[in-house]
Amino acid sequence: MALTWAGGSEVAIADVPEPTPGPGQALVEVGYTGLCGTDLHICAGEHPRAKPGLVIGHEIAGTVAEPVAGLAAGTAVVVDPLIACGACRACRAGRSQTCERLRLVGIDVPGGATRLVAVDADRLIPVTSPVDLRHLAFAEPLAVAVRAVRRSGLQLGQDVVVIGGGPIGVAVALCARNAGAGQVVLAEPVPTRREFAASLGIQTVADAVGLRAEVVFDAAAHPAVAAAVTDVAVPGGTVVVVGVYGNPPALDLQAVTFAELSVVGTRVYSRQDIAVATELVVSGRFDPEPFLTRTVTLDQAPGALAELRRGVGVKVLVQGMS
Repeated sequence: MALTWAGGSEVAIADVPEPTPGPGQALVEVGYTGLCGTDLHICAGEHPRAKPGLVIGHEIAGTVAEPVAGLAAGTAVVVDPLIACGACRACRAGRSQTCERLRLVGIDVPGGATRLVAVDADRLIPVTSPVDLRHLAFAEPLAVAVRAVRRSGLQLGQDVVVIGGGPIGVAVALCARNAGAGQVVLAEPVPTRREFAASLGIQTVADAVGLRAEVVFDAAAHPAVAAAVTDVAVPGGTVVVVGVYGNPPALDLQAVTFAELSVVGTRVYSRQDIAVATELVVSGRFDPEPFLTRTVTLDQAPGALAELRRGVGVKVLVQGMS
């Protein structure tokens, strides 16, 4: 049984064949799979690559089901869901996260909202220290925030504005604070999201009008943000585009030139980033627990997805079938 996108806006719990690992692959017994905005887009029929019948879920933590690649059965693992071609210019340059033919578990191949998932063995990040698998399921989205802060070049004491208070935006704010930022302010129009961020000690405002900072993160991917983000960055500052825009937005390139701004893109994460995110969780330096607002069984997952779409909660985890 698995949580699948059935086409259109229909989500279904369906029987799926048990995966058979191919050469170089491992079978992972899923502990928990997180659901995110990408899954909402898939289940609304808005993702260009997803095909009906897909088992969704790319935020996966579990245990190795059978010994593989030096890992004993039962070893806790985080799944790095990126599938790069290994042959394009980006891959040859060691930038597989920008692969020209990048694919993902849970988008292009079956994902983790089920009992077992087959993934390339070299995509597993083993964890030997005792840790809650629920917490490990947050390592993948945390890796997005880790990379965004790395890409920003944030220096000690620099002020930061994060625009967009979803799970990634809040994680970026926390990572920036942990990296030694000065003042960190998160701008988010939705009151419940501001309340969540504030509960973690983050300063919040309803919008970014009048704010100024050396480093500005766009975690909203909204055209209105793109049009105004250059007003927030101080001269010589950096704008980091974290959210993924569906269509090219308007950006004030004159402001980029006149203020000598740096505009930096960041795409998912590198292997190092997800390894760092995993270690942050394992070591306790980043506590995912406040983000994990609901854990559901597989049969409860369709309803939980619908609530997530309505803005209820922060992060939903689907528990594995074992």
